[in-house]
Amino acid sequence: MIQCISDPCSSLFHPSRFYIMQKFCYTRHQTKETLIDFLTRRFPYQSRESWLKSIKLGAIKLNSQVSEPSCVLASKDVISYERLRSDEPKVDTTYNILFSDPVILVVEKNGNIPIAESGRYYRNTLINILKEEEGLKELYAVHRLDKETSGVLLISRTKEVATILGQQFVKQIPQKTYHAILKGEVAEPSVLVDQPIGKCTEEQSRIRIRQVVRSDGKPSKSHFQRVKVSDGLTLVKVQTFSGRTHQIRCHAEFLGHPIIGDKLYGQEDDRFLEFLNGTGEPLFPPFGKIERQLLHASSLSFHHPVSGEEMRFESDFYPEFSRFEAIKDWLDRQ
Repeated sequence: MIQCISDPCSSLFHPSRFYIMQKFCYTRHQTKETLIDFLTRRFPYQSRESWLKSIKLGAIKLNSQVSEPSCVLASKDVISYERLRSDEPKVDTTYNILFSDPVILVVEKNGNIPIAESGRYYRNTLINILKEEEGLKELYAVHRLDKETSGVLLISRTKEVATILGQQFVKQIPQKTYHAILKGEVAEPSVLVDQPIGKCTEEQSRIRIRQVVRSDGKPSKSHFQRVKVSDGLTLVKVQTFSGRTHQIRCHAEFLGHPIIGDKLYGQEDDRFLEFLNGTGEPLFPPFGKIERQLLHASSLSFHHPVSGEEMRFESDFYPEFSRFEAIKDWLDRQ
């Protein structure tokens, strides 16, 4: 288990800062693990050689001290990682605030930014950019959208309000609709997928973050309504009745119509790994280069955490999807 610890330096997100400090508290289980083995296992976005180089340069410290790669970790050891800001992948930092009051923000998210810290992203996240740009100290994402999913996102300004709103999502009070462009022409005007979803097994895929339809998975339900179909594509409106990880993407693949631009679903493992390692381009013939999955959170309704008033916000998918020339041409056709 790793717990991310806030560091006084890491909260000073200012353009003049060149380095970012991350700290992790290590918990050892039964197997002994060296520093280099831990880094390679936990953060596979960098090669073993890259981590060895970072340790040698002193960018990785163990309990605030320069350490050897072969040092065996103990529970409560603190591993700190100081890296150049430029080491993080570039993201689209644009956003649009749909609503703001003392307790919540409702934001339109673009399709090239993670919401919160994960993997190789630490500073370049929507939460941190909002803090930086809007001068806010606290922000908590109440629900999640994937890095490449655009649309309406609800954010709390306090932990207490985040808990209240979180309970609404647990009780499935919020209503969520999405738009997506699927590969292939969906035959039926309306399709309800109520297949349970769970993590894939090692036999099913080497990519353990994939979700698959499986009989012992968690109950999941998605309704796909056809909006437009022609020339090998289908625009659908999707309503979800559960909030499973990758639910729409997984259910779309189950239908045999994965989302265009989705690098994980509807692809072979090797192709996804090429995308992940930066050795493959996101080409989706015959539609060309589609750099993100064409999935957009079009509307969200919920009860205000203080007043109880029902609130609804909408976001148009067209500006996001039409960034890709072939898709724009298709959307513009009658």
